[in-house]
Amino acid sequence: MPLNFPVLYRTMDTKADQIISNAVATAIADAEALWSPEKFDGVFPVKGFGIRKLVPHDICSNSGSIYGPSNSTWVFSQVTASAWETWISSGILSDSCYVVITGIFNYDASPDTDVLKITADGIEYPLYDLQEMYGWDIATAYFSHPIIIRPEKKIHIKVKSQTAGQKKLGLLGYTVAKRSYLIGEI
Repeated sequence: MPLNFPVLYRTMDTKADQIISNAVATAIADAEALWSPEKFDGVFPVKGFGIRKLVPHDICSNSGSIYGPSNSTWVFSQVTASAWETWISSGILSDSCYVVITGIFNYDASPDTDVLKITADGIEYPLYDLQEMYGWDIATAYFSHPIIIRPEKKIHIKVKSQTAGQKKLGLLGYTVAKRSYLIGEI
């Protein structure tokens, strides 16, 4: 019997691509039911709703905060070494968007963020050990189980790094949202 537990994938291979496609399709189907009669209209929607790459603003557009210079960048500050630090604090999604978190990236010169802990919509997800991805050519990893967050739901993310200081860590994913949300100024 194969084990089915959360892991990080190095690349977007066929299996990871299919898992992410299924998660996005699930979010789109749920959005069509929630926002009926609006329909999905692709990347540049002229009506209904569409999809785009996840940006920090999508996680904290209503309230909550990303601990960093602003919620337009993924950069955050680790205050104490080897201690849990809140990165995204009780962000509440807009009533006009879904978020599909598919992975994580780190573009620090010497990345040292070890662990990621996500709580979304009241569900505590297993810890993600990030150290494995630092041995790869590029510090990007895709989750074996993407996380879908519905409109008006909370997200809270904590991290632990080996050293204090500014960290350039970010989330990969997609935002499925109403056209008015996607074309609005961030």
